Amino acid sequence: MSPLRSARLSRTRLASALAAACLLAAACLLALPALAAAEASADASTKDLDTVVVTASGNQQWIKDAPASISVISREDIERQPVHDLATLLSRIPGVTGGLSAIGEQSKIKLRGMPSNYTLVLVDGKRMGSSASTNYRPDLGRQDLNWISPDQIERIEVVRGPMSSLYGSDAMGGVINIITKRIGYSWNGSATHSYTRPQDGDRGDTQQIGATFSGPLGERFGLRIGANSMRRDSDRSNGGVYGNAYAGEKDRNVDALLQWKLSEAQEVSLEAGHGVQQAFIAQALEKQDEGAWGASELKRSSLALNHDGKWDFGTSKLSAYWTEYKNDIGATGRSEATDTIIEGSLSTPFTLGVDHQFAVGGQWKRQELTNTDTIGQAPVDYAGNPVVGSTLEVDTWALFVEDELKLHRTLALTLGARLDHHEQFGSHVSPRAYLVWHPSEQWTIRGGVSKGFRAPSLTENSPSAATQSGGRGCTSLIPLGYTRGGCYMAGNPDLDPETSTNREIGISFDNDLVDAGLTYFHTDFRNKIEYEALGFFNGYWWTRMSNVQRARTSGMEGNLNFRFGDHWRWRTSATWMKEAKNLTTGRNLIDTPEFSGYSSLDWAPNTTFSSSLSAQYTGKQTGVVNTFLKAYTLYDLTAAWNVNEVLTLRGGVSNLADKKLYADGSTDYFVAGRSYFLSMTARF
Repeated sequence: MSPLRSARLSRTRLASALAAACLLAAACLLALPALAAAEASADASTKDLDTVVVTASGNQQWIKDAPASISVISREDIERQPVHDLATLLSRIPGVTGGLSAIGEQSKIKLRGMPSNYTLVLVDGKRMGSSASTNYRPDLGRQDLNWISPDQIERIEVVRGPMSSLYGSDAMGGVINIITKRIGYSWNGSATHSYTRPQDGDRGDTQQIGATFSGPLGERFGLRIGANSMRRDSDRSNGGVYGNAYAGEKDRNVDALLQWKLSEAQEVSLEAGHGVQQAFIAQALEKQDEGAWGASELKRSSLALNHDGKWDFGTSKLSAYWTEYKNDIGATGRSEATDTIIEGSLSTPFTLGVDHQFAVGGQWKRQELTNTDTIGQAPVDYAGNPVVGSTLEVDTWALFVEDELKLHRTLALTLGARLDHHEQFGSHVSPRAYLVWHPSEQWTIRGGVSKGFRAPSLTENSPSAATQSGGRGCTSLIPLGYTRGGCYMAGNPDLDPETSTNREIGISFDNDLVDAGLTYFHTDFRNKIEYEALGFFNGYWWTRMSNVQRARTSGMEGNLNFRFGDHWRWRTSATWMKEAKNLTTGRNLIDTPEFSGYSSLDWAPNTTFSSSLSAQYTGKQTGVVNTFLKAYTLYDLTAAWNVNEVLTLRGGVSNLADKKLYADGSTDYFVAGRSYFLSMTARF
């Protein structure tokens, strides 16, 4: 295809996306005079859904009214089978890929074709921080999702698409918000023990023990404590094939929450947490140059002080918290990342022409990173200059406003913007506009336009931060003559922040029998940050971070759920990634399947027994250069028996058909065979 024709096609696609967004807005606005006729059928009953979400805006609201593409993983979904990694749950949501392998980038959750570092992970609205830069290679190690006991989770909210207007630079791809259980009015708790045994005797067993309990300490105080311990034994002989075996894992987490009710309107809480994630390689397992895929011992510590207020004019929230990751890199090395954050918000309703729900807030954040393995350790930078020091830091601050205008009881317009100021990159504004229309009780039409923003990370824009790759990170050098050996993957002080424009439009239907939805999304990027091949300099092969002129992701996501009487339910979700491409080079942005989907048939004949047969389809995986994995489907069978009010037993088979897959060797991706699990939960 000629460059001219390609440019015309790109302009045509962009014009189509813009036209779709404009038509949606126009249709909703033109429909205002006719909405009065629909008032009788689309009144407060449009809020019959019992799911309330908090992540999509600055306020609590029913999920049907949320101004974003949002999905919720319920407590029921979490309890269906043992949860060793939250990524396995998240991968079942439309628009989400990844989470189906235990090592490397393939293990990490990606929203709408964006790399995992574009997803902001929150717990009760507070940032988890990131351990990626404490690793020898940022792409090694696991995603920071499993620092909390599954017994402690009430639900997980996933917002797909840029949320920079609320959350800033970290949320360019979307947000995962883990909501924990609240402290009740009486003492209660639960404890869970799970055991998983692979059919293949060379695969390691997994055991997990988790517990949480909470209750009042007098009239004004409450306490919650949660703990979790998980161990997966390392695989035994793997036949000498690199990458098709799991290293051992051992995770331990504990956290506590103390609440003090100052009055009926004010509450103060103090949180503290500590966790350790260990990876180890047994003697029988093939030795890997980078170790057991990340930190041999990664520690996370956190402290938070919060204030929540309910006033005559609205609600307020103020938090000050600190998070630290420490990576064990040897007796003489040091690797740690620290975030210190102060943030707050105020929400108030008022009427000015129409009803408004207005929110305003701000944030100050300091990031510090020390890594004696990667910062200041290259012999010289790519320009031949000496590099010194092993510590980087940066301060940022932000202000945001958001207003939901109730144009009609069936039509709401959300307008928002966030100003982020970075001490190295200056100020940037990220606006968004989103419409949600309920033309009838069962139907919802939603869509909007939002701007995304991501400042380069501390290591991405520092010339002294250079990771030495053993060869797998050097593939961009192949066009320059690279054949084998290592290279340096360096930062770049001349980077500009990434920006994006996201457009989406969706429609959904829900009644007592059917729940269905379909959403089209299209995101254009400017200054996308990727590795650029530099060549052979000063006796070393070099690749460094660089701004790509343009990139694009687009696709569709949908769900279709049926209820058959009182006992049967069929749930299905699917994602089609039309493209996730660097438009400058023509290469894919990440390894992602074109099609993926999840479907389950649930049967609950009574209140004591339930079962589920599920299938997860992953389409062929196309990497940066070529296809490395064919399409496949995995089947799981699970069952649960509520013996009584105290005890619940669960069991099942994962990968029922014993499907075994291995990548082509250039990518560390594989799927182990069939395994069996048993789980027991005791409540008190």
